This record gives sequence, C-alpha cells and structure tokens, in this order.
Amino acid sequence: MKHIHPSPSKHLFLALGAASLLLLAHPAPASVVDLGQAGQFALLALGGGIDDSGPLGPQGQPYSVKGPVGVVTSGEKFQASGSVNYNGPIYLHSGVTFNSSAPGVPQPTMSASIDALLAQAKQDAFSGAAAALQLGMNPTATYGTINSDFTISQANTGHYVFNINTVNFSGGKELTLNGTQGSTFLLNVSGSIALTPGSIVLTGGLTSDNVLINYSGNQNIRLTGGGNTSKIFGTILAPNANVVLSPGFVAGSIIANAITMSSGADVVPVPELTPSSVLFGFLGLVVAIGSRRAISGRVYARSNRPTK
Repeated sequence: MKHIHPSPSKHLFLALGAASLLLLAHPAPASVVDLGQAGQFALLALGGGIDDSGPLGPQGQPYSVKGPVGVVTSGEKFQASGSVNYNGPIYLHSGVTFNSSAPGVPQPTMSASIDALLAQAKQDAFSGAAAALQLGMNPTATYGTINSDFTISQANTGHYVFNINTVNFSGGKELTLNGTQGSTFLLNVSGSIALTPGSIVLTGGLTSDNVLINYSGNQNIRLTGGGNTSKIFGTILAPNANVVLSPGFVAGSIIANAITMSSGADVVPVPELTPSSVLFGFLGLVVAIGSRRAISGRVYARSNRPTK
C-alpha cells in the first residue's frame, strides 16, 4: 500500500493499515492523549469544508497556512482565493471539490490511500477529544465564564487539565496561560469560545505545542479583529463545531468540523524545537516522529501531578 509523507522535514513514517511501525529510541510518557494522524495537520476539516478567502495576513510570512491541510468528508469543498499562500500538501477525500483561484495554493492530492489516511485522522480526532474529556474528570481546576483579563498559572513543571465553561472576550481582553517550559496545559471548554477581539496567550516558558484547547460544544468558535488582533497559541480541537477566523491568528493547528478564514487570517505551526526521537502510541497506531514540531497539540499526560 502507498506510504503517505505529509512533509519529509517532519521525519514522519505512516503506513496505512499497519498497526505498528518503526520504533525509535525514546518511549512516550506512560499515559498520553495522542491525536494520531489528526495531529499531523495544520488544518483538518472533519465533517464540513475549508473556505479561505484571503488575503495573506500579517503573520503570513510567507505562508498564511503552513503545514498539511485535509478535508475528510466526501461531498464537501476546499475553497481558496486571493493572495493566500499554502505550502501544503493538501489532502482531499476523493469526493471533495477543489475550487481555488489563489496562485499560492498547491493542487491537492486525492486517492484511495488518502481517503484511508483521512478516515484514520477523523477517528483519531474524535478519540482524542473523548480522551481529553476523560482527563477532565479529575481536573487541576475548574472555571465558569471567563470574560475579563485572567491568568491561569502553574509554577511547577507538570501536566495540567482545566475545565472551563466559556471564554467570551471583547475589547482585546486576554486569557494568559502561565506555565514552565515542558509543562502541558489541556483546556476543556464546554460552552463557547468567542474572541471579538481577544486572545489566549502564553507566558513563563509554556509553548504552543504543549497547549490543547478541546472544545466539546457545537457553537462556532469565533475570532475577529482587524490585523489578527485575536490570537490563540495552541491547537484547537473542536470536532463538533466550526472555527471562523474573520480574521484571527492561530499559532498551532485547527481540527474542527469546518473551517472558515477571511480578511487575512493566518494559521502557522509552532516553533521548531530541538529534534528528538519520540514514539507515541494510540488506538493501536504507532507513529514515529523525529521532531517536536510534529507533536503540536498532541500530548498530554493523564496526571495533573508535577513531573519530577
């Protein structure tokens, strides 16, 4: 069966239909939530389509979307226009319509093996969301509605889970996640997320690749504000909701039912970190990765106890 390589620089080896693959030197933590194939995408639409009307946004230097893009469901559409610039690749189900007038968007890859890859990614996304909610049964802390400047802080390096009802910002308010380098923050949000404008930002050494925002509701996640004044640093996982950036900036990735971007929205990967060989196992699938970039938003330990 054909091997799919979303990006050679990620040193990723995927064998469709195989339960296990190459095992590298360093094992995973004892307990993790892993988004599997879904975690390899910058944009992944699970049930709807992707519509990016451009133009290239202020963080798009040179790409407005950097990393693999996927549309899972037959009958949906990928649409792009204006000066948006994707470095790709773009993986579409064989029944998806590709409609792009943007010269900076590459042609898609479509085949039976791509269909299988996308189906696995969808399964992994929903399983990862369920696992994140399971972690929320024993949270580090629980919050109601956050609608003013607020900081969630953890001084010790560890793996933390926070349950939040609603994040509703206007006037440039911010939720600041303050954690040490090496910590992981999982935010389970159940009500709604609206940044009009507003932001979810990081400090203290916490990095975007170690932040996952798992939204279990079905309302649109909305970011607005000219010049991408609304920002999220982390991966958005919203399998039952649409994400609308009109515009907005995400330093991470978006895995959602459908994704709409306009007025200069940008989605860029987390910073490249020191390469390492890490193995992550989930649902019987083993993914061998040679870079921390590839684990963006994908790994959260099941304990909120600080690591030693």
